Amino acid sequence: MIIRCFQNLNQSSLHLYRGICTSRPSSSVFDKIKNFLLAEERENFDRDNIRKAHQKDNVDEKEWALIYRDVGASRTFYMTAAFVPSFIVGSSIFAFDVNSNSPGNRFDFVQKLVTDSEELGVLIALPSVALAVVFACLIRVQQLRLIRIYQNKNDAEQFMAIRSKFIVKQHKELFRRDETTGFYFADDQTDGVRVAMHFLLGNIQIGSRKSMIIDDMFRANNYRSYMLNETSVPPRL
Repeated sequence: MIIRCFQNLNQSSLHLYRGICTSRPSSSVFDKIKNFLLAEERENFDRDNIRKAHQKDNVDEKEWALIYRDVGASRTFYMTAAFVPSFIVGSSIFAFDVNSNSPGNRFDFVQKLVTDSEELGVLIALPSVALAVVFACLIRVQQLRLIRIYQNKNDAEQFMAIRSKFIVKQHKELFRRDETTGFYFADDQTDGVRVAMHFLLGNIQIGSRKSMIIDDMFRANNYRSYMLNETSVPPRL
């Protein structure tokens, strides 16, 4: 009887082990981040996406129509909003630890960075400059790129842009159609020059502030052309 009990126990354990092994593993944080960055989007102006945009921005859907939605800008905003403060905090900890503590009392990661820097010598300037350039580009794009644009249903001349503020926040910027101007680059310029100009100067100006938009992110081309004063016929809202 004792032997049978052990056999039954072993069989139960085996079934349990198989059940655990064949169960679907839970997604990790990295999988969620990957899905956030790479997941296929539904139609950019899908009804559910429009509703979520109005809720997120706290904008009245009865008064404002969503005419521009840049999913890439939204994603890079959150990435930059997480990276920049983390980089600043990490750099501050590094500088404080190096200046305040002896090598034996420093954090492990700080001491490792110091050791690697000493081994690289003057070559440390290369990754430092590259990191500074990436950091500056992220901040510049964060300042220029518009995330969403709404148009007033009661006054087609009035618009509202959702853009970055202080890198980690989003805010609403009201403007009128007569305040907008599009930048048009010469046809003989190379694609590389045009991209560089977009990053440095943007491709539209709202009032005195330069911004950057992507034409394909508008609901339709007539919304873009009307906002930039290229046509005089207001689109259907």
